[in-house]
Amino acid sequence: MALFHLDEAAAALGRSGSVTPSVVGADNPLALLSEAQDICRPQGKVFDEPIRTLHHLSCTGGTVIAKCIASMANVLLLNEIDYSSTISRKRKGPLFTPTDLISLLHQSEAGDEPGLIEQIFIADISLLHAEQSKKGGALVLRDHSHSHFLVDDVSPERPTLLELTRGHCPVRPIVTVRDPVDSFASMVLHGWHRHFTPSTFDEYCRRQLLFLDRHADAPIVKYEDFVDKPTVVMKKVCKLLALDFYAGFMDVFDSFHFSGDSGRGGSVIERRERRKFDPSYETEIANSEYYAALCERLGYERYE
Repeated sequence: MALFHLDEAAAALGRSGSVTPSVVGADNPLALLSEAQDICRPQGKVFDEPIRTLHHLSCTGGTVIAKCIASMANVLLLNEIDYSSTISRKRKGPLFTPTDLISLLHQSEAGDEPGLIEQIFIADISLLHAEQSKKGGALVLRDHSHSHFLVDDVSPERPTLLELTRGHCPVRPIVTVRDPVDSFASMVLHGWHRHFTPSTFDEYCRRQLLFLDRHADAPIVKYEDFVDKPTVVMKKVCKLLALDFYAGFMDVFDSFHFSGDSGRGGSVIERRERRKFDPSYETEIANSEYYAALCERLGYERYE
C-alpha cells in the first residue's frame, strides 16, 4: 500500500496548484495527506487496491485465523458477511435492526429483491473500500459461507461473496479448511448440522465439495498447518492477501472479539487433542460416499 510522507504531499499539492508548498500546513497533516492522495490518484480510475476475502465453513478454525489477519497493520476486517443470509429471518416476528437496510428491506412490503439487495451491498462495500484505500488501509471481508452452503438448499444461481465482489473490483481471496471429520463433529456439538437436510456427515462432505467448486481458484490454507506453525502460515497468508506482516500478531490477536468464535478458545495457538468420537459417527464416516473425494481434494488422510 502506497503511503505519503509530508514532503511528498507538499510537492504533490504544489504541482497541482491547489496550494503553494510554503503554505502546506503543519496545522492539519492528515488533511494534507488525504488531499495529496486524491490529486495523485487518476481521476475516474477504479482503485487498484484489492478487496481481500476470507472463505471457510463453520467449525474450521476460521475465527482465530480471522483474528490474526485483523492483527496486521492497517487492516479493517468485517466479520461474517453474507448479503443474503436467511438465518436471522427464520426467527418469528419482526427483527429490530435499525442500522441494517438490507434486513429492513427483507421485512418490508418489497420483500426479497435480489438485484436491489446486491446493489445496496456493493454500494456499501465500495464506499468502505474507497475510504480504506484513501487511508492506505486494507479491507478484508470474512465470508459467512455457512449461510450459503450449510443452510437449506444450495442455490447455484445465488452469487457467492467472491463472485459478487469480483464483478466490481480486484479481489484477493483465500479459503481455509480443516479436517472434515473434526469440523463436522464440532458442528454436531453446536447443533448446526440441523441447518441442512439430511443432517449427515456424508451430506456435509457433499456440500463442502460444492463450496470448494465455487472457490476453485482461491488458494487453500489448512487450519492444521496454521496451528502447527502460526508464524510461517501467517506470513504465507499475508503474501497471498498482499498485506504487511506484523510479527507480534500472536500477542494481540486475542484482543479481537468476533461473532462465530465457537471453538475451544484460549490465547495460545496450538494443536488440540482430537475429541473422542461416538462409534455411530465412526460408522457414518466409513459409509460416506463423498468423504473419500473430499479427502483426496484437500490432501487429508482418511479416518480409520
